[in-house]
Amino acid sequence: MDALLTQTNRRLRAFLPLLSSLVLGLVGLTPLGLPHMELVAPSLALMAIFYWSIFRADLMTMAGAFLIGLVLDLLSGGPVGLNAMMLLLAHQLGVSQRRVFLGSSFLVNWVAFALVVSAVTLAGWAMISLLNWTLLPVPPRLAQWALSLACYPPVYWLLSRIERRWLRPVLPEL
Repeated sequence: MDALLTQTNRRLRAFLPLLSSLVLGLVGLTPLGLPHMELVAPSLALMAIFYWSIFRADLMTMAGAFLIGLVLDLLSGGPVGLNAMMLLLAHQLGVSQRRVFLGSSFLVNWVAFALVVSAVTLAGWAMISLLNWTLLPVPPRLAQWALSLACYPPVYWLLSRIERRWLRPVLPEL
């Protein structure tokens, strides 16, 4: 019975990266009552996907990133597949450079996130512009980029605490 509880506990903890990414994505979609906030809201799910793809790539898979993006697409009312594509891009950029980022300082990870959020924001802007057959205004995307960069340190701190408290002591065998 004790072995069953330990294994169940281990499996439930393995869902923390997916769950935390989804929760942050839902928080990012929450209306705050500010005018046009949906245009400039920071990409909280992107931050989580990027973090977990570096520090726990075994638990944050491409399928998980895709599903979170699809859920966010359906809930946001935007083009279906756009968030999924952007989260997959962030996941792949994180995983591909994982070895570089793992031993690096927070500042290096923040700069890497700045590059990733730049690429993802530009790709999202280009896709929406193509879908609308018009160039969209750039200032809202720049504001979203800046807010995402400003929000990354507290999100990084929160996710690192989750990882240290709930994942490192139990999951090395997975």
